[in-house]
Amino acid sequence: MNVFQSSFAPIIAAIGLTFAGCNTPTDTKADVSAIFDANAAKIAHVFADFQAEDEHFFTHFAEDAFWAGTSLNSPDSIPLADVSPMYRELWGKYDYKLTSEPNFLPGVNPNSKETDGSVRGYFRWNITKTATDSTEAKSVDIKIYESFDFNAEGKIAWTQVYGNLQSAYASLEQQ
Repeated sequence: MNVFQSSFAPIIAAIGLTFAGCNTPTDTKADVSAIFDANAAKIAHVFADFQAEDEHFFTHFAEDAFWAGTSLNSPDSIPLADVSPMYRELWGKYDYKLTSEPNFLPGVNPNSKETDGSVRGYFRWNITKTATDSTEAKSVDIKIYESFDFNAEGKIAWTQVYGNLQSAYASLEQQ
C-alpha cells in the first residue's frame, strides 16, 4: 500500500460505513404507518359490530380496557366490565348508524408527540329510538370525536368518546 492509499483508507472506510448505515431497514415511520393502517381496519370492524349490536364488538377490547369518563359527572375512567352492560342497554333502546365515511386519523403519543399507531377521528352518527305502539320513531344526528389506543396484543386498551351524547339521548326521550 502506498502513502496515498494509506492516508485515504480511513476516509474511504468511514464513507463506506456511512452508506452502509443508510441501508439499514429500520424505517420506524413505515412500521407505525402499517400499525395505524391495521388498527384503523380494526376500528372499522368495531363500528360495524357496534351498528349491528353484535356481541363480537366486545372482543376487540382488552379485558382490562378502559373508557375515559367524558360525560357530565362521570368518573375519570370506566372499565370494560361497566361499559359492556351500558352498551347492551343502549342497544336495546336505540339503533346506531354511522352516517359519514370514516376518516381515521393517526394518533400521537401524548409524551413524545410522535405517531404511535393509535386511531382518532371525527364521525357523524345517527341514533334512532324506534317507534312503539304509542310513539313514533325519533332520530338525532351527532358529531363525535373518538380515539382508540391499543395494547401490545393489538386489542383496544383505552377509548375516548367526545360528543354531546347526554343531550342526544335526552332529546330522544322527550315526548
